[in-house]
Formats: sequence, structure tokens, C-alpha cells
Amino acid sequence: MKLVNFIVIGAVKSGTSSVYSYLKEHPQVYMSSIKEPKFFQWDGENRRFSTKLDDKIYQNAIKTFDEYKALFSEVKDETAIGEASVSYLYNKEAPGRMHRRFPDLKLIAILRHPADRAFSHYLHTKWLGHEPLSFSEALAQENQRIEANWGPSWHYRKQGFYYEQINRYKSLFDESQFKIYLYDDLGKDSLNVMQNMYQYLGIDTTFIPDISKQYNVRSFPKNQILDQIINKPNVFKDKLKNLLPNDWRKNWVTSMKRKNSWKPKLDPQLRQELTEGYKEDIIKLQDLIDKDLSLWIS
Repeated sequence: MKLVNFIVIGAVKSGTSSVYSYLKEHPQVYMSSIKEPKFFQWDGENRRFSTKLDDKIYQNAIKTFDEYKALFSEVKDETAIGEASVSYLYNKEAPGRMHRRFPDLKLIAILRHPADRAFSHYLHTKWLGHEPLSFSEALAQENQRIEANWGPSWHYRKQGFYYEQINRYKSLFDESQFKIYLYDDLGKDSLNVMQNMYQYLGIDTTFIPDISKQYNVRSFPKNQILDQIINKPNVFKDKLKNLLPNDWRKNWVTSMKRKNSWKPKLDPQLRQELTEGYKEDIIKLQDLIDKDLSLWIS
């Protein structure tokens, strides 16, 4: 039975949903049907957290090796067999667990400016309806939350210290088994990044994925009442079904969703304060991964 030979290990909110989808399109790639099995985050470990969100994530994760192997039971003649669990980069136990079971794994990491990543992570938790605080308030309470057994879903700032996280993997896996990309490069030239990734995985580099679509992009409604009208069953939508052709109605709904959506921006001063806190880590990181990260601290 063929099993996983590469894993996208993170980071959280760094474009990995898009990468997972672009990889899955390639005919020589088999990606697990569950995008984030999270098996190596736990590998049989029993955990309980103080929040419903973290407990839900834990309950939905793959717990046993038999369950994990089953994710790849339909592999046929694909060359690259993988999964993408972005929690692995931050998790201290995951590198050792991976190395013990699959020492020849190829690993892929995508890193994003840590302040922007933290804010995007916060917005995601907010969008899910679990975060009651402002970003600055959540940052101020982060250490208290961690001490109170709040899980990684709430470690906004801490997950951005990449140096130690990357170093844990580099201490176990050979340099040739590790490929690191930057979120900014993925945004500027997705095709070039993906074809470089295909080359690293030893598959056809001429394949062109559909990079026109971005995945897991979240926004918030400007007007809650309008959002309810657009997205929930109601009399107004029922009348539209009778008055407008199906295509027109779908176009109207799409247009109204776009007009009623907005994405909060990170306060520039807070971004600078966060960046100052990450500066030393960024300088060490760029030497470790041999990439110019000067734009992250300028």
C-alpha cells in the first residue's frame, strides 16, 4: 500500500488551502480527501482543551495510524502522495512523529509575514464566531489564554515565531527534504511557485493548475440584515425565484454579496509593534532558510 511521501506543514493562514487545491489538480498527485488530517499533531495523544473550538478540532482530527493509512487507500499510480495539515509547523511533537514513521518525507512550508499572519488567523477565528475580543485585546490576553489551556487556535502572536519551528524540522530531516516558500511569492506568481513545487516533488512541471481561484478567503458583512436576506431562506428570495431567470438571480446574489462584504485592515501602528517583536526571530530565520526577509522588517 502506498502512503504519504510529502506533507505541507504550514503555516496557518499562509495560502495553504490554495496550494492544496492546486496540488490536487495535478494528475500525478494524490492529496488526502481530508485536507487537514492533523494526525501527527496528536498521533494517539489524548487531549482536552478549555474551549469548544479546540475540542471540536481535536475530535475531528485523525487519531489512529490505521485511520491515517485509510486516507490513502485509493492511491493508484500517482507519484506524489500528500496531505496538508498547517498545524504541524507549530506543533512541537509533529516533526519527531513524522520522522519516526516516514523518515524520507518531503516537506513543504509556506511562510507569511508573522504580523499579517497573526491578524489573518485572528480574523478567521472571529469569522467562525468564536473570538469576542478585538485583535489588540486578544493579543494582550494571549499568554493568559495559553496558561488556561486554550489551544493553538488562539496562539495568534506565538505562531509567528518561525525560527524555532523550522529548526525543529531541519534538525531531523535532510536539507534536500525541505522546501520553503513565501506567501508573498505565492501571491505575486502562483504559477511559478506551483511549478517549482511540482519540480521538487518530481512530477510534470508543465502542468498548469487553475490559479484564477483563491481558496479560504474570508470577509465580513457590512450590513447584517442584508446578509440575512442574501444568505438565509426568506420570502424576498422566494419571490425572486418567480420573477427572475435563474442565471440573473444568481448574478444578483453574487453581486450583492460582493458589495456587502468587507475585510478589516490591520492597524499600521499595531503591525509595526508586532513586527518589532518578531524582528530578532526574522533575522535568525532568514539565515536559517537562506531567504531575504528584509521586507518583513523594513
